[in-house]
Amino acid sequence: MLQTMKAIGSGLLRAVLVAAVITTAGRRGAAHAQDSSSVLTVPSDSQENRLLHRWVGAKVNGLPLWLDFFGDSMLVISDNVNQFAANYALTPNALVVYGDSVLMRILATAFNRNREGEDFGERSSFEIRYRFSLERLLVEADGVTITMSPQSVLARRIEARWIADLPDGHQMELRLDRAGTVRYRVSPGGSWVWGDWERNAREITFDWNRDSAEVPEETLIWNGAYDARGDQIVLENVGVGTGTTIFRRIIR
Repeated sequence: MLQTMKAIGSGLLRAVLVAAVITTAGRRGAAHAQDSSSVLTVPSDSQENRLLHRWVGAKVNGLPLWLDFFGDSMLVISDNVNQFAANYALTPNALVVYGDSVLMRILATAFNRNREGEDFGERSSFEIRYRFSLERLLVEADGVTITMSPQSVLARRIEARWIADLPDGHQMELRLDRAGTVRYRVSPGGSWVWGDWERNAREITFDWNRDSAEVPEETLIWNGAYDARGDQIVLENVGVGTGTTIFRRIIR
């Protein structure tokens, strides 16, 4: 009896695997038929998804460099101080970053210290060759290769601008600063309310200025969490009748 059950189970498993292979092949064939020219110019979904992380490495001067990818936008963080939002384009082996001349200089000097005095003028793009090796991201420019390691998305800095849609149709804007200060306003027409914030891993606490006329006593303290995978801040009781409020990061 036991041998019969094993045989049946083995047969079912083979059938499932064959069906999965046929389905995957069909999808690939359909995608290829829709746009065969994209094969040579656009990276595969798995390759692009593999890049969508926070990567940390060291520049040629030994100071840290972060590349943080968010779908169609990215953050370049230099020396753990300067943070630049940028757009990027991806091919199977090249990453083109678009930004102002300040960002171009940051990227160029990250790979070649001898270019620190170079005038970049109106240059607005910087091309970086990339490849993956042993779970590392290798980025190369000017003949210099920087090895970058993936970092947990929970390590992402949340000092940024965040927006939430409120039940009454208004929007709430939240701005977190590195000094531990925070401000928010409801638009349109609201004025800024100031306070302090603290983070312990996922948990975030906001303590608002008690002298502000716009802050009801029952909402002086906000408690919430940073959803690292969704890259959003989830807060409770940000105002009367608000319930759970979800803030999304605004890159620019």
